[in-house]
Amino acid sequence: MDIRVSVINIGNELLLGQTVNTNLSWLGQELAAIGLPITRTIIIKDDETEIREALDSCWQNSEVVISSGGLGPTNDDITKAVIADFFSKVLEFREDVWSSVQTIFQRRGLEVPEINRNQAMVPEDFTAFINRLGTAPGLYYQNGNKKFFALPGVPIELKGLYKDYIKTILQNDFKSQPVTIKTLHTWRISESALAEILPEDIIPPEVQLAWLPQTGRVDLRVYGSDKTKVLVTINKVKQLINQYIWGEDSDTPQSILHNLLPEKGMTLSAAESCTGGLVQKLITDNAGSSAYFKGGMVSYSNEVKISLLGVKDNTLQQFGAVSEETALEMAEGVRKLTDSDWGISTTGIAGPDGGSSEKPVGTVCFGISGKADNYSYRTVFNGDRESIRFKASEYIILLLIEQLRRNL
Repeated sequence: MDIRVSVINIGNELLLGQTVNTNLSWLGQELAAIGLPITRTIIIKDDETEIREALDSCWQNSEVVISSGGLGPTNDDITKAVIADFFSKVLEFREDVWSSVQTIFQRRGLEVPEINRNQAMVPEDFTAFINRLGTAPGLYYQNGNKKFFALPGVPIELKGLYKDYIKTILQNDFKSQPVTIKTLHTWRISESALAEILPEDIIPPEVQLAWLPQTGRVDLRVYGSDKTKVLVTINKVKQLINQYIWGEDSDTPQSILHNLLPEKGMTLSAAESCTGGLVQKLITDNAGSSAYFKGGMVSYSNEVKISLLGVKDNTLQQFGAVSEETALEMAEGVRKLTDSDWGISTTGIAGPDGGSSEKPVGTVCFGISGKADNYSYRTVFNGDRESIRFKASEYIILLLIEQLRRNL
């Protein structure tokens, strides 16, 4: 029997767009990995009627129901009371939960507000999962073959409770076939162009293919419960589109660079104009990047490009700040300034203004300077200012990865 799994996300902030619903995507990946992919999800506001209707619908039609949000101590956190009423249970004070709440506050050196006693109230016949990362316990109720879990909405607490309790319960009680998921990251090709390369009969009925356009690139996700067929399919896909693949699964451009540079014993520096430091931010997101990343600068003005990076005034006059020639001199300048093996650069027009017919908004030029060779590139990205800057930042890292792999 297929196990139906419903997830109810509760919170006004989710519907107002003030909070990104990362809990749903994380739970989706975790549940699929143990063979229990989500079959239905509902996002609702903190409203008694809506919570009750969601519980009623999901409990009737699912073997597993997981709710998140609304378990805090304040008056707007009504989820626990509605859950108790829905299952016809009274709320009981649990001393072990109250002790855990007190311990959390003591660790922080804070007095425990009396209102937090609300978090020690648990519906009768429910199991309370002690939350080692927060004050709201997780809740668990079982009736026959049906299971209900209520989790706090704070992502780190939800993840902790799932890993500490829920995953084991689900794996022990539902012997499902895990879903094998493989993701290929591609660039320099559109979704439609990829579709034309891949014949329809390459995907067997037992395997699914998902197209996942990202900001400036495309991911292909191949998944299914038959691991062998998934792996065979992914290998066939790789053979057809290998030239466009830069990474797999959890790879990011910066994580690949993080492994490549130390492997080659090389160092890096960066000079940025239009990306405003985002390239350096992505690189230094990796702990330990100081082993290979020497530093860099944001050279927004022409004066700084000239005085600190050594860009020639003639280059700026003849070709402009947004040019491959300027990008090359920026990359070479920062490499020499920091005595790095490689220097990279970005200079462009992120918008919304500043473009021309010759250099429209989205035009970005890139420079890569090594001790033996220099390379320059120019491309035009679409999107708003934020997306152009992000695309350009990933693009220069991918260009460097491409160059490093050629020299392996």
